[in-house]
Amino acid sequence: MDKKNPKILIVGPDRTLQREVESALAAIEDINPVTIYAPDFRQGIESARNRRPEMALVEMGRDNRYLRMFVEEVGAASPETAIAAVFHPSTFSEHASESEVVIEALRLGVQDFLRRPISSKDLEQFLQRTFKYAVGRQSQQGIIATFFSNKGGVGKSTLAVNVACALGKTAPGRVLLVDGSLQMGVCANLLDMTPRTSIMDAVRERDRLDETLVRELSVLHEPSGVHLLAAPADAVEASKVDDELMSRVLTLARRAFDYVVVDTFPMLDSVMMAVLDLADRRFLVTESVVPTLRGALRLLKTLDDVRIPSEGRRIVLNRYSTFDGNLRPDDVAKRIGSAVEHVVPYQKKLLVAANLGTPYIFSAGVASDFRRAIGKIVEDIQGARSGSRSSGARSTNEVNA
Repeated sequence: MDKKNPKILIVGPDRTLQREVESALAAIEDINPVTIYAPDFRQGIESARNRRPEMALVEMGRDNRYLRMFVEEVGAASPETAIAAVFHPSTFSEHASESEVVIEALRLGVQDFLRRPISSKDLEQFLQRTFKYAVGRQSQQGIIATFFSNKGGVGKSTLAVNVACALGKTAPGRVLLVDGSLQMGVCANLLDMTPRTSIMDAVRERDRLDETLVRELSVLHEPSGVHLLAAPADAVEASKVDDELMSRVLTLARRAFDYVVVDTFPMLDSVMMAVLDLADRRFLVTESVVPTLRGALRLLKTLDDVRIPSEGRRIVLNRYSTFDGNLRPDDVAKRIGSAVEHVVPYQKKLLVAANLGTPYIFSAGVASDFRRAIGKIVEDIQGARSGSRSSGARSTNEVNA
């Protein structure tokens, strides 16, 4: 579990409950959660299945049949989700004591309780209890690293593929490369592969999608030991992949693989937001070209506005060269107001490798600057397994039915 950025699902017809929870959360220091609201149990179950929240706050009523269904369905689809029942004493009849209500809910499988109005102290204690309970299980989940940019042509996909292949050599069979550049994915071409399955198969099978099926829909790239979940065949198919599907695929993928590397399309839409929400490492790829840097700066400001935390974000200066007049990494950092964590040198052989469908990391010399740069990114991703995780912090007011 990410103690600082947990995903919290709020379920109940009373919209004031969401405001109540978010007000209590605002008073808790060092936490920047994702809050997801569902107005009824059916949509709450679907949201839990797709988003896999760390915790769910469920409004109790007089009839516990729906609560029983919610606990059973969420327990099967998202066993890591801690469920707390939220209740107001006035909800129940005068003949039913609060202890009787609590005991009945415990029998249904509810793990905790919060009385309304919810106080920040009670909510903070609940978060602490949930974190202690979940930390052991959460450590078993894989790391998601995404490569994104404000424009195409900056070498983002090439980096994603080479990093995935380098990871694959350290963890063969335990790395998944997801081509999330839905409109014009190129990962398969860069690996000289013609997959028979793609993320579109996940769309078709979304009702029975689980960890095993995600693994079966991916195709093994034998030279690297990396599995690939390819992009759709065309833009028409791509339009059928929504943010809920992408969230579900990535959440399941991190349960089936140690590392999930995601390439993305250079457009900040709902699918991209879903990827950024779930990522532990977010690599913004840019170049030392002023127009590109200005676009990167605007993108960084937008990410701040939509509450994607800077923790876990990395700036990657790609195709860097020291020719006269080129902006240095320090200059780039000043222009975008953010440190440059990774510098990947220009390498003309990357073009040849792309044409051959053979990632350059396979032929780069052990002491080459390119291999060292990729190695540092790999170490950064591997470090997320032992360090604190970073996930998104948006507030989602509705979920798709």
